[in-house]
Amino acid sequence: MKDVIAVILAAGKGTRMHSTQAKPLHKVDGRTILDLMLDACQLAGIENVIVVVGPHNDDIRQHLSYDGHALSIELATQAQPLGTADAVRSAFEQIKASKARYAIVLPGDMPNIQAATLKRMMLKRTQKAINCLTVSLDQPAAYGRIVRNEDGTVAKIVEFRDCTPEQISIREIGTATYSVPVSFLETALPQIENDNAAHEYYFTDIIEIANKEGLPVNAVVADTYGEVMGVNSPEELAAAQKWRKKLSL
Repeated sequence: MKDVIAVILAAGKGTRMHSTQAKPLHKVDGRTILDLMLDACQLAGIENVIVVVGPHNDDIRQHLSYDGHALSIELATQAQPLGTADAVRSAFEQIKASKARYAIVLPGDMPNIQAATLKRMMLKRTQKAINCLTVSLDQPAAYGRIVRNEDGTVAKIVEFRDCTPEQISIREIGTATYSVPVSFLETALPQIENDNAAHEYYFTDIIEIANKEGLPVNAVVADTYGEVMGVNSPEELAAAQKWRKKLSL
C-alpha cells in the first residue's frame, strides 16, 4: 500500500520503565514492542515506515540495522523532547519525500495494536477527513479525553491535565493513533503551539485545527483497551504480556 506511510514515535526516554533500555525494545511475548508494531504494519499492507527516535536512542538504531522485516524503514531524529507534534515535524520532510498521501501516526509503546485495526483506519482514509483511534474505559484515569461534536465527529482531544471537571467525566479516550492526509499535515503542523500545562507541542491539537478548517475528524473505536494500551511502566508491560497471551488462546 504505497499511498500510506506509518510514523512510529519512539523518541521518548521511558523513565518510568526504570531501565537503561529504550522502552520500544522491551519484550512482550518474546519480541520487542517495536518489532510487534512493525509486524502489525506489515500485516496491514503498509510498506513504508518512519521510526522517530531521540539522539540518545543508539540502541534502537542498532536494533533496526539488523531488522528482518519486509518493510522500508527509515529513521528520523527528534533533537529535543518537545512533544508529539514536534516528533512528527522531525519526520515531515521524509514523509513528504515518500510521496505517500496519508500518514498513520502511532506511539512507540503499543505492542498489541492489530493489523485489522490499522486496516480499518486505512479503509476510512480520505483526503477530506482525519481518523483517530479511540477506546472507551470504565476508569479512563489520566488519558486525554475525546470531546465529540453533535454529529458524532471528534471536536478535540483534551489532555488530562488540561481537562475541565466536566471533561474528566468523559469515558472515551484518545490512543495517540491517527490517519492524516499528508497535505493537511503540511499546513497544520506549523499552527500547533505549546500554550498548555506541559509547554509541549501536542499532536492532538491537529483535531481542533481540522475542525476550524472544516475537515471532519472521525473516531475509529478499538474493540478492547488491551489492544491500544501503552506501556509506560514494568506493571503495564506485564499487563500487555497478559493480554497478548489471551490472543493466542
